[in-house]
Amino acid sequence: MNTLLAGFLGPQEIVVILLICLILPIALIVFFVVRAIRKSKRNSERKWTVKEVEQQFNKYQESNESKKNIRDYYPVKEGSKITLIQFNEIVDFSASNNYIFLTDINGKDYLVDSNLADLENKLPEDFIRVHKSTIINSKLIQEVKKLANGRYDLVMKCEKERIISCSKSYNEKIKTIIDF
Repeated sequence: MNTLLAGFLGPQEIVVILLICLILPIALIVFFVVRAIRKSKRNSERKWTVKEVEQQFNKYQESNESKKNIRDYYPVKEGSKITLIQFNEIVDFSASNNYIFLTDINGKDYLVDSNLADLENKLPEDFIRVHKSTIINSKLIQEVKKLANGRYDLVMKCEKERIISCSKSYNEKIKTIIDF
């Protein structure tokens, strides 16, 4: 077999084949070792700048705040989408003709899928019931007007003029809010 192989290949071809078979694997091994060493040096030499650290920290804080702040919103449906309205922007919830409406500080009304009794239990402490058909945000009371019949009218902070009448049965709640 060697004589057969030697008959087709000359001494120069045999030397080239031997060199390729011996040198090529060694060259490949050296190449990959050098590449691995350079990559590990780059990773170990990587230093974070103060700006990069601050950016990463701010991203972490923003993601945590967004998880906490979702409780600061009330969801309302508008067609096929759900709008989140911050509690501090809600002026009142009022019942009218078997519907409950949320009014925001811009004076826009939203239809709510709940009743006032459920809302009264779910809303934050700032929301108080002042009438059998109305719950208000006590932080948005701009002015209190005492009427001759012993009732109160509340002028709310809203772009459109919003005056809410309170019933006598809720007078004590109003007095505790305004401290007089």
